[in-house]
Amino acid sequence: MTSTKTTFSHLVQGLLRPRFLFPTLIATVLLLSTIHYQRTRDDSDYNNDNYIAPNEHDSKHKANTYFDGSTELSRRLEKAETLYQRQVSARGQYISENNVDSGAWLPKAKEMMPFWWYFQPAFNCPHEVERVGRFNDGGKWMCGMSVLESMTMEDKCVIYSLGVFDDSSWEKEMIDRTKCQVYAFDASVNGIAGDAAGSPNIHFFKYFIGGKDEVDKDGYTWKTLKTVMEENGHTWIDVLKIDIEGNEFAALNAMMDQFDVLPFSQLQLEIHVLSNVEDKETFMEFLKWWERLEAHHLRPFWSELNIVYSSLQKKLGLSEYSFINIGAKQRLLGNA
Repeated sequence: MTSTKTTFSHLVQGLLRPRFLFPTLIATVLLLSTIHYQRTRDDSDYNNDNYIAPNEHDSKHKANTYFDGSTELSRRLEKAETLYQRQVSARGQYISENNVDSGAWLPKAKEMMPFWWYFQPAFNCPHEVERVGRFNDGGKWMCGMSVLESMTMEDKCVIYSLGVFDDSSWEKEMIDRTKCQVYAFDASVNGIAGDAAGSPNIHFFKYFIGGKDEVDKDGYTWKTLKTVMEENGHTWIDVLKIDIEGNEFAALNAMMDQFDVLPFSQLQLEIHVLSNVEDKETFMEFLKWWERLEAHHLRPFWSELNIVYSSLQKKLGLSEYSFINIGAKQRLLGNA
C-alpha cells in the first residue's frame, strides 16, 4: 500500500512539472491575495460600523459597563452603546448650535423640534421587544421577555409596580407568563383592581414611592425605593414600572442619590412634563434630569408618546419610555 507521505510527494512533483507550474503559481498568488484582502478588510472594520472592538468606548464608559466582546450578545450591546453615544453627541451639538443657553428658545433653529424629539430611544435592546399589557394605554414595551420567561422559581424574579390605580393588565400578563412575584405600591387605592386582582403572585402595599420617607399633610405614607427594598429583603428588581403622575422625578432622583448602581434591570416609565413644554427653563431642567439618568447607565430603547394629552394642551406632555440598565451585571446583559 502506498503511504500518504509518498502520495503527497508524487503530487508535489507532478504540480512542479512545466505544464502545471504556471497554473500552480497563479493559484498561489490568488490564495495569498485573498488572505491579504481579508486581513486588510478586518483591519479597516475597526473604523466602520460593521465591527465592534472590545474596548471601543472611551474610558468613562468602559469603567462602568460589562461588555467584553466575548459573546454575540456582548458585541450587540457594545454596538448599541456606540450608536447611542453618537446620538447623545449629536443632541448636545444641536442644542449648542441653536443657542438654548441664550435668552431665547432656539433662536437660530432652522426648524422647531418638538420637546420629545431631543430624547430619542436610540439604544437597541439586544433581545426581542414586545408590548405587554393592554393594547391601549397601560401596556408597556418590554425588552427580552424570553429572558424573564426562562427564569425559574429559584431565580427569584422580582417586579415592582409603582402606581396601579384601576389597570393591572400589564401586571397580570407578567404574572401569567413568568414566575416573577409582583410588588405593587399605590396609596390612592385600597387594593389591586382589574385583571390581576386576586392573584397570589401580586402583593399590594398602600403607600407611595417617592423622594423621602414621610407622611404628608393629607395622611399618605411615602417611602423611598431603598427603604421598601430593605423592608422586603430585596437586593435586585428585574423590572421596575413607574407611573406616579409626575412624582417620578423626585423618586428617581432619590434612587440615584441612594444607590451607586441602580438596582433594577429595566425600567418602564411614564414621564409627565406638567409645565409648559415650550418653555426654555422647563427644557433645561428636564435635560439635566435626563442626562443624570444617562450618567447612571439607563438607556432608552423604546418610547410611546401619549398623543391625546400631548396634543390637547402644551402644559401637559406625557410619554412612555422603556430603559435598560447597562451599568450592572444582570441577566438581560448576559453577564449575571
